[in-house]
Amino acid sequence: MYLRCKVELNEPIYIMKPIAHKRFYLLLDNKFYWSKAFQSLTKKAQNLLFCMIAELRFTGIRGNKKNPFTYTNNGKISFSETEFFKQGLGASGTYNSAKKKLIEVGLIKITYRGGFARGDMNTYELLLNSDMVPQHKQRWRLYPKKNWKHEIPKVKDYAVGKKTRFKKKNNTLKNNTLNGTNPPKELESSKETSLSNKGVIDYFKPIKTSVS
Repeated sequence: MYLRCKVELNEPIYIMKPIAHKRFYLLLDNKFYWSKAFQSLTKKAQNLLFCMIAELRFTGIRGNKKNPFTYTNNGKISFSETEFFKQGLGASGTYNSAKKKLIEVGLIKITYRGGFARGDMNTYELLLNSDMVPQHKQRWRLYPKKNWKHEIPKVKDYAVGKKTRFKKKNNTLKNNTLNGTNPPKELESSKETSLSNKGVIDYFKPIKTSVS
């Protein structure tokens, strides 16, 4: 969520709402809290998890059969590296380590892989409890006997090492660009998940507030 304000020239900009001001309510039971998955998280990974939880939107009321409680955007959750950094939660390496850990232990699942200079972001599904997904989809219950490291995104085009650093394994110019036979497809508007869609532009700064 972002707060709208005005600067000189009367141009509207959006300033990031402090993460501590984003309300969320979550039912956590003892099995989840004491699970190997949750207990293995670093503090930074826990922070990223709750940042994602704060992005959830819902409708309905718990216990109301006529108007049941439902998360409306689980599977479309995004919380970018830029947001993580601007909130003062950590740098790029911290964010990526936290994200990888959440995927590995089965607390989140990538539903759409963004990036690649397309101006959009990854989206995720949270797998914490039965409000979010059925119990058989709550992967964390199987950790550490099973993990999901294989679902962590990897950069395939670059070999890592002193002799091969920054050298591409494959020449993608012919096959994957407008100069070749397979031009990139346009991103469907329904899948746009860019920061600009969330109201973020270059004036992107957290608001500092005093803690009483």
